[in-house]
Amino acid sequence: MFRLDEKIAAIFGGSGHLGQQLTRGLLGQGATIYNYDVKSPENPNSEDLNKEYPGRYKFIKLDATDQSGLKLAFKDIVSENGHIDILVTSTTMKGNDFYLPFEEVSLEGWNIGLTGNLTLPFMITQACIPYMREQESGSIINISSHYGIVGNDQSIYEGSNLHEIYVQDSPDIKQVFSHGVYNAAKGGVNSFTRYLAAYYGKYNVRVNSVSPGGIWMEGENQTFLDKYAAKTPLGRKAKPDEINGAVIYLASDASSYVTGHNLVVDGGFSIW
Repeated sequence: MFRLDEKIAAIFGGSGHLGQQLTRGLLGQGATIYNYDVKSPENPNSEDLNKEYPGRYKFIKLDATDQSGLKLAFKDIVSENGHIDILVTSTTMKGNDFYLPFEEVSLEGWNIGLTGNLTLPFMITQACIPYMREQESGSIINISSHYGIVGNDQSIYEGSNLHEIYVQDSPDIKQVFSHGVYNAAKGGVNSFTRYLAAYYGKYNVRVNSVSPGGIWMEGENQTFLDKYAAKTPLGRKAKPDEINGAVIYLASDASSYVTGHNLVVDGGFSIW
């Protein structure tokens, strides 16, 4: 029921910290994966998926803000396989002022966040959906966040080093804040998901979102990890592969009667 043999999947952002794990999880269940990412596929933390899954993994470097490139990507998938079964959007972008106080966030930084976290899922889905609509089947999974459903406790970021990990050429930040654009965009993703589910249900196209909590990343300092753990009933951040099960479920026939749902995987963070 959870197997994905002979399923064709496209994942956007599949070379990111979470995307790598989702890619590996879908491959492990038998899917053929087309990974589109602006990043290079050579990542020191990942194995050579081409060798491990011969004939079932393809990396294509693509800037997802390129509409013509998106249209060509899905045209190529369907030309090669005759169908596309699964779409996962796992895109994000952060401006260099992402961790500054709200009052200091620039319009440029705000728009970068909206583009990466909300506009790109719109553009990607719009390019893919004609094929799923025509074949009258498909599962779209948008990666959202628990911050799309709860407000941030800024105190857990006091003393953290997140800007040093996630933002290149970050300014001299003495106090890290969580950026409001991420909440706004991910809340938009959840609403956009429900809209699409209602719109395309009659074509047997299911659309759901997954809202992970914080995912452990090498280099995060213990101050931040301890504060985050204290806010989470399970007492820790997620392991990088602990989001896979939710995505596999929504991609598989096990969720054939599930659409418009936001599956939260955050260790209980959002229940307070």
